[in-house]
Amino acid sequence: MTEIFCSAARQIKINPGMQTLDWTIVIGMIVFLIAVLLYCNNYMRNAADFLAASRCAGRYVLSIATGVAGFAVINSVATFEMFYKAGFASQWWSMLSSPVSLILALVAWVSYRMRETRCFTLAQFYEVRYSRKFRVAAGILTWISGVVNYGIFPAVSVRFFMFFCRFPDHFRFLGVNWNTYGVLLFIAIGLGVFFAVCGGQIAIMVTDFIQGIFCNVAFVVFILFVFKLGNWDVSGGFISWREVSEAISTTPGSSQINPFDTDQIGDFNMWYYIIGLIGSIYSRGAWQGSMGYAAAAKNPHEGKMAGILGAWRGMAQGLMVMLFPLAVIVIMHHPNFVDLKGAVLDQLHSSGLSAQLQEQGLVTTALSLIMPTGLLGLFVAVMFAAMLSTDDTYMHSWGSIFIQDVVMPFRKKSFTPAQHIWALRASIIFVGVFAWFFSFYFRQTEYVFMFFSITGAIVSGAGAAIIGGLYWKRGGVIAAWVSYIVGASLAVSGIVLQQIWNPPTGFKLSQYLANRYHWQWVLNHMDKFPVNGQWINFICIMTCVVLYVSISLIEYYIFHRPDFNLDRMLHRGKYDTAHEHVEKGKVGWLSRMLGITPEFTLGDKVLYGATIVETLMWFVIFVWFTLQHFVFGVSNRQWLGLWHFKIYFTMVLGIGCTVWFLIGGLVDSVKLFVALKHSKQNDADDGTVINGGNAGE
Repeated sequence: MTEIFCSAARQIKINPGMQTLDWTIVIGMIVFLIAVLLYCNNYMRNAADFLAASRCAGRYVLSIATGVAGFAVINSVATFEMFYKAGFASQWWSMLSSPVSLILALVAWVSYRMRETRCFTLAQFYEVRYSRKFRVAAGILTWISGVVNYGIFPAVSVRFFMFFCRFPDHFRFLGVNWNTYGVLLFIAIGLGVFFAVCGGQIAIMVTDFIQGIFCNVAFVVFILFVFKLGNWDVSGGFISWREVSEAISTTPGSSQINPFDTDQIGDFNMWYYIIGLIGSIYSRGAWQGSMGYAAAAKNPHEGKMAGILGAWRGMAQGLMVMLFPLAVIVIMHHPNFVDLKGAVLDQLHSSGLSAQLQEQGLVTTALSLIMPTGLLGLFVAVMFAAMLSTDDTYMHSWGSIFIQDVVMPFRKKSFTPAQHIWALRASIIFVGVFAWFFSFYFRQTEYVFMFFSITGAIVSGAGAAIIGGLYWKRGGVIAAWVSYIVGASLAVSGIVLQQIWNPPTGFKLSQYLANRYHWQWVLNHMDKFPVNGQWINFICIMTCVVLYVSISLIEYYIFHRPDFNLDRMLHRGKYDTAHEHVEKGKVGWLSRMLGITPEFTLGDKVLYGATIVETLMWFVIFVWFTLQHFVFGVSNRQWLGLWHFKIYFTMVLGIGCTVWFLIGGLVDSVKLFVALKHSKQNDADDGTVINGGNAGE
């Protein structure tokens, strides 16, 4: 191996790349997943199986599978990007959002009522709540937003593997000079399509569950690797805490440890996180990328508990994606690692990619140089699992939504079970084809999280329509239409402006405005459209809320539209024909306030209490440091001490939770297959709405 000496006290070896052991780990995992996929295909019999695993999933399978489906290579790369830019300041606002997220999970905000509707998709709920025409329009808009949003996923994933595995831009095969990026896109998307079409939601959920277990164990290995490698408090290691404190930025205005001193960081400043917090409340349930999981819970209570478990499941994962960019911050900014920094920059510059994409691949490239053989392959396997689980989940969701919400409402005759499944498969294949072309040709101009914000804003009207439809009997049909149309128009306008503001070639809007009007605002922002995706999303949200509420009130008081029957839609009381609300006794007023229902067992209440205590602990720390900052001031040393404690605390809990979920998940997976074997088949339960209710009821 090539040796680089960064100081007299240490010697760092650069890994030459993927070796036989590394590839064996990756290929072995893929082969095992394909075998499980083929086995799960035996349980898939009709549309309900394909779309929602016949609603047989328990809390641990749901929590682990949805966790890895949401992990995603693109989310990891985006988090690397954000943490490298903002540092620990990005973690601070999670302490504020944690109690909000806890409250949303405790009361199962949106998710509980959505599961009560027994709808497979969001647009199916729209038909039940609003109208069939609105279902079709919203379904088309949701589908467009989803496939455009997903279109960048394979691009970021493949670029990650090209950076990490150091693949060349082109290679020769059969006498032809092939584009490596295009070929890897085909392989990555093709595998996602294969997994999505073979066994539907059953196979996706089970293989995602296995990948989730594998990733959770690997996260612990990576954490121990970083701590063992660095020793963190003992000099002479790879990276010590002293070097972290010396390398991380404390520059006024762009501090990476003081969250109140981030005005000059740019996109990832305080307002980014505050808007994100508002969006997490407003848009809960609006994004349909994991639609199959939302409908797969065996009952609303299991779905609720899966959400609560999510607060514990992601600890090791969250620590890993924080430690890796932290190590790279030290490599790139500490004098002890100047030679290694040079090797990273040389690797990036040789790629020939744009500055934005090189910045995106910085952490990935650095990791590929310092990880030893074996661990390199394990990391590639984890990221491959993250990519595959997200790809098959998203393609299944967006492909299903097109058939369920765009095609089926126009059909006079229902599909047979076989026809329905093949139509879903064809739609999924189309999503894969679109993703290849979009990933290959789309020009990325913003950070990944900003792209998520603006593409999600296309359906910014969904939040108002969902919350108003589930919780407000006076929510109006016209109000839903207007909020959707206006929100989509604003978001699409933002996307277009970002693309034409300052492209590499062709018409440049910024240059045109500067030459014609000489606006100072434009002259100060010639390189990049000054309103980022997060602010565009916020503008869309506020506009949609005002429109939905005001127009609903006009419909009620002026046009005298009657109240909607929420009990029937939510299958409550005399409408609970499936007997999903099992009464196990009454609960007190405090329990009701906390979202504890009669379905709760003693174990559920213990888990509930532990979740509340852990979340409130960090919220108290948040309040204390905030008061200290504004009253007495908090030194950089105190901020560093807080982050040091957070790392160790999360590490201990993360390792313990991994063992806990491993045991609970395996038990739950056995119960899943037993439930699937004995589940009652109802071919009419295919997402069709008749007389305001679901056909399969």
